[in-house]
Amino acid sequence: KETFPLWAGTLTTGGGLLFTGTSDGYVKAFDKRSGKELWKFQTGSGIVSSPITWEMDGEQYIAIQSGYGGAVPLWGGDMAELTKQVTQGGSVWVFKLPKQVASR
Repeated sequence: KETFPLWAGTLTTGGGLLFTGTSDGYVKAFDKRSGKELWKFQTGSGIVSSPITWEMDGEQYIAIQSGYGGAVPLWGGDMAELTKQVTQGGSVWVFKLPKQVASR
């Protein structure tokens, strides 16, 4: 259960992982069958994009964009409070999957 609305898309891998991002800035990985959260990383700003994946030189990578902008800081309610807790700048985060996870 998340505190804030989820705007990010999801991505599933052949190795059984599901990736998504949260409005309060976490990239999260779940076991796609059980739904168990396996890993999370705080990016510092909200995630409203979809994760992508690619393979290069036998390694699998996941990337996701983080950062609010536009009118989001002007919204009211919970989202207005959230934008005071996270940065407004944008960034792209890239993660290399461990081979045992990518190939399971």
